[in-house]
Amino acid sequence: MKCFQGRLGYGQDHEDRLIIPRKRPFLTTHPLEARDVHSASLVANIFDRLVSADEDGLIHPALSHSWEHDEKKLRLYLRKDVKFHDGSILSAEDVCCCLEKMRSHPYYELMWSPVAEITAKGPLVVDLLFRYPCSYALHLLSVLGASIYKETGGLLSGTGSFYIEVNNEVKTVLHTFKEHYKERSLLDVIEYVQVPKNFENVYRSSAQSNINETFKVDSDYGFGVAILNGYRDSDIARAEVREYVHYQMAKHRGEVPDIDPNAIPNDCGVFPRISKPYVMEEKPCPPLKRPLILQVTTYTESAGVWAKDILEKAGCAIELVPVRFEDTLNNGMEEQECDFFFHGEVFEINQSFSFFQFLFGGSSPLNTVLKKLIDKDAFLKRYAMTPVTEWMELHLSIERLLIESSLMIPLYFSRKSFLFTEDIMNVKTKYFGHADFSKLWMKPSM
Repeated sequence: MKCFQGRLGYGQDHEDRLIIPRKRPFLTTHPLEARDVHSASLVANIFDRLVSADEDGLIHPALSHSWEHDEKKLRLYLRKDVKFHDGSILSAEDVCCCLEKMRSHPYYELMWSPVAEITAKGPLVVDLLFRYPCSYALHLLSVLGASIYKETGGLLSGTGSFYIEVNNEVKTVLHTFKEHYKERSLLDVIEYVQVPKNFENVYRSSAQSNINETFKVDSDYGFGVAILNGYRDSDIARAEVREYVHYQMAKHRGEVPDIDPNAIPNDCGVFPRISKPYVMEEKPCPPLKRPLILQVTTYTESAGVWAKDILEKAGCAIELVPVRFEDTLNNGMEEQECDFFFHGEVFEINQSFSFFQFLFGGSSPLNTVLKKLIDKDAFLKRYAMTPVTEWMELHLSIERLLIESSLMIPLYFSRKSFLFTEDIMNVKTKYFGHADFSKLWMKPSM
């Protein structure tokens, strides 16, 4: 036991160390590649962005202290003497380099369509020149993919509250960056330690080798849907087949908490308290030429077994096809040889802009569906020309189109609970529903 506690980092080393059980290694530490929430929540603490957005979609200064935004351009004024983790100083050229990489990345390139040029107008001034007005330019710069970094010899250096000290199969260690441009974090070290799958999922301080008192923090975590590939050359292309699958899943979605206790059945859409409830009328079972292919990963296997059971009892043959989770992250539906699959979407911070990314991200599971359902370029321009505060009408029109076409089936809203030992203070959730490590501190025992 003492050996295992030592591995977890317990002991009196005079550092405020947060110990986090890690059930699997991180897939990536690169801001442009962090598609899974596990990697994204880590990356959010290592890199900063030019601006930040809160839950209400309000924009706040970050690496950029001020800006000017009109119909022709966005001008950003950078803070002075911001240090990267390697000690070098942030410049406008560094920012332009990162934004150009983001603009050309397959996931983000469509969202960058309104931007014609990115230029450094001075050592600390950056301009984004528009082809047409872009209401969401600042919001785009607040997302994880817009993180600012310097790449040297294949290694990334950020400006965030923590930097990576160790990252291997056994553990990942983050150390506080004492020269952060805002303030030094009150934690010294964050240590993710690889543990067995059945290990207690409690965030603890290095002073707490035994769990005495804990408290729970609940976080809204996103939504889960089934995506149907209505444009595949199979039975799923027939509206009556999709409608029957939709009807059966809607009929049984109250059973979803039996699969995942954190899931709340959702008969509306993707926006809690905004999307309207709907009812699927009873549908007859259509004949199938061959079983429908349902793709599952380790995360959706239990949901796949549930769906196969209810659909086959209703006369609809299903074949489960397992794939690696990481193979699904950067593949749009065109690369996924299946009729339907389950997808969980986790909000970054602001629900409205997260849904926008869900619609227009290059490897989003909706990419192929939307490409053939609407004129995506025209719709993107409508978003760009509409103030972000007025986007909900656009969101709901696309949401309703997807649901009524039985291309997207809402299943659940998700809440996640995190347990912390009682000596960890000021726990507030931020990116992807996870704790903001830069704000945590540990109460000393007296």
